[in-house]
Amino acid sequence: MWQALAGYAVRGPAQAALLAFSTLLLSLLMPPLVVISNALVALVFLRLGPAPGFIAVGVALVVGTAIAALSGKAAVPGAMMMSFWLPVIVMALVLRKTVSLNLAILAGAVLALAGVIITYLIVESPSNEWQGLIEAVKVAAEQTTGGTDRQKVADWLNNAGTWMTGFSAATQFIIAVLSLLLARVWQARLFNPGGLQQEFHGLRYGLAAGAAGLAITVAATFFNVELLTNLAIVVIVVFAFQGLAILHALVAQLKLHVLVMVALYGFLFMLLPTSIKVIGLLGIADTWLDFRSRLSVIKKD
Repeated sequence: MWQALAGYAVRGPAQAALLAFSTLLLSLLMPPLVVISNALVALVFLRLGPAPGFIAVGVALVVGTAIAALSGKAAVPGAMMMSFWLPVIVMALVLRKTVSLNLAILAGAVLALAGVIITYLIVESPSNEWQGLIEAVKVAAEQTTGGTDRQKVADWLNNAGTWMTGFSAATQFIIAVLSLLLARVWQARLFNPGGLQQEFHGLRYGLAAGAAGLAITVAATFFNVELLTNLAIVVIVVFAFQGLAILHALVAQLKLHVLVMVALYGFLFMLLPTSIKVIGLLGIADTWLDFRSRLSVIKKD
């Protein structure tokens, strides 16, 4: 079904605008559909190019703004639409220009990190800005938990504001990367079968990115600075994708059954959020250790 929609989207800007806007509107009721909307936008830029892509986005923005104005509600205003679409548009443009998944994802990482830094430059106390949301979560938690659990949740939420900016940026980054990968899945299946697997298995950001990521992570560990903590959250998530690429590549090189990968994802899910930290650190370490090449050498020997 979704591949058929992707095939329809690349027929032209009008079709792409219709599908991207419709799925983003539906995501208000079914949040996971935001990934579908983003992926449709990315696919248009990847397949048709910048001009048709911006035409499609422009049409969707006009329609969305008109509907919001007529309904008297901020259903899907332009600012909200672009907050979801802009990161994946940038990543898709980089991928189309460079044909490098590494650089495309790094472009998204730069946007996420820049967003955190800009927030701390223009907002006096970002942690205080999250208090309204945190208090609402507290009220809901008090109604569903009791005793010791309620106190633990309350203590955890009291500190949540200090890392929510980084968590929000990391979440946006995850959505953008998943959307870009889905767009590449559709593009590969429609026009280049098997192309994505090789790209993802070889995902490796390079020495400069690894050194920067390690420096931020170490600094956040030893210095109690809120900005560094939030930057480190984004860094770990960015390198978690490299860590996942390592796992996928190793499973493929060892010719293990696909269920092994499913089991690994299940295991990682059960250990959240610790598993993300471990996989992220694995990705950073791969910058110097290059686990995939080492396994290839061992297999040859």
